[in-house]
Amino acid sequence: MQNSNDEPNVESLKLRGRRAIDIEHKNKVKEDEIRINIKISNIYSVDLEEAKDIHINYHLDRILFFLMGRAKKNGMTDSMFVDRVKNLDIYEHASMVAQGELIEMAAVDVLYKELCEAESKGSREDRYINFYG
Repeated sequence: MQNSNDEPNVESLKLRGRRAIDIEHKNKVKEDEIRINIKISNIYSVDLEEAKDIHINYHLDRILFFLMGRAKKNGMTDSMFVDRVKNLDIYEHASMVAQGELIEMAAVDVLYKELCEAESKGSREDRYINFYG
């Protein structure tokens, strides 16, 4: 039960780490995503800039987790994933999610598409070069 939009959930005050932030994200809409920085600041007793970084890193970890899960499910090995993910701007997408500009699963979808394009780019170019000679 929350007292106001800027006060952290009572349960999240008892916790630290990912679980506390998970509780604050529960049933949130886009506009609430921005307010979570204030709640993180209250939970961890840090300034808003550090709370923003914590919030972005939270989404960065989750996006990487979902992205790797999807890549593995579709046959990509860990080493292939690591090589290809280096070229993606995951931090920028995590920042957009933390600011409420993009939902997390949309970020995963966009990044997965980019990951797949990076994977198939080399073979597509070769096929067209070979065809048109």
